[in-house]
Amino acid sequence: MECYTLNGILNHLSNQLTGSFNPNEIQTIKKYIVEAVLNVPYHQVFLNTHQKVNSEKGREVERIIAELLAGKPLQYAVGLAYFSDLVLRVTPSVLIPRPETEELVSLIVKENKVNSPTILDVGTGSGCISLALAKHIADAKVTGVDISSDALSVAKDNAAINKLSVNFFQVDILEPTALEGFYFDIVVSNPPYVTESEKEFMKRNVLDYEPHMALFVPDSDPLRFFRAIALLSIRCLSPYGWLWFEINEALGSEVVDLLKSIGYDSVELMYDFRGKPRFVKAQRQSNG
Repeated sequence: MECYTLNGILNHLSNQLTGSFNPNEIQTIKKYIVEAVLNVPYHQVFLNTHQKVNSEKGREVERIIAELLAGKPLQYAVGLAYFSDLVLRVTPSVLIPRPETEELVSLIVKENKVNSPTILDVGTGSGCISLALAKHIADAKVTGVDISSDALSVAKDNAAINKLSVNFFQVDILEPTALEGFYFDIVVSNPPYVTESEKEFMKRNVLDYEPHMALFVPDSDPLRFFRAIALLSIRCLSPYGWLWFEINEALGSEVVDLLKSIGYDSVELMYDFRGKPRFVKAQRQSNG
């Protein structure tokens, strides 16, 4: 680019991305970059088209364009994601937060009836669920666990960025003694649930950049994490406490049957904003 101005950057983005992205995608990218990288509210851009942009920011935009054209997801290229009124740092060590997961948080916030609840987020990743619940449920005491030390580092950074208090620590949830002696009013998890055979239907930018450990389960045991978390939760949930899952849309009835067989009450399959079976909630029996 010859001149780093807001208008110049917008035109350069259009020129470079046309042919690789559709017009709606380009518009989304432009808004994301203007707000996240240039720190200008997008609705103000067209009142300040000749505003100068310093050369460092201009070079950052050039880097992002190159990474987008190479297939890197926008949030990883920029290094930020937006989720439930939070700004989150994201790296390829953590999944990019999805709208469905934001919907899960909203459901939990809406349905919580416990004052100052204790909450466990299993497989916290970027910390998006933990931090959103800490932000939106008054006086919640939230713990986030993950097997990945790199993910936990990102989550702790995000707690600091958003000035929220969450207790993050490393746990292998498949270890039967995990979280022994801890008790929670709510357990929530968005565990790995994409089967290996579904890889062929996924976009390359997901397969090439997002952490497979947080995505995939073997076809031979697609419920392995749901089973482990449900068995753990039946021990560490308070009487009448709730377990919440985000699930693979193809496995709704299987997850419901699993939770009933373990001894949960009020097991309910819930649908996301696209009308797909995406969440399951279940209540621990008082004598469970």
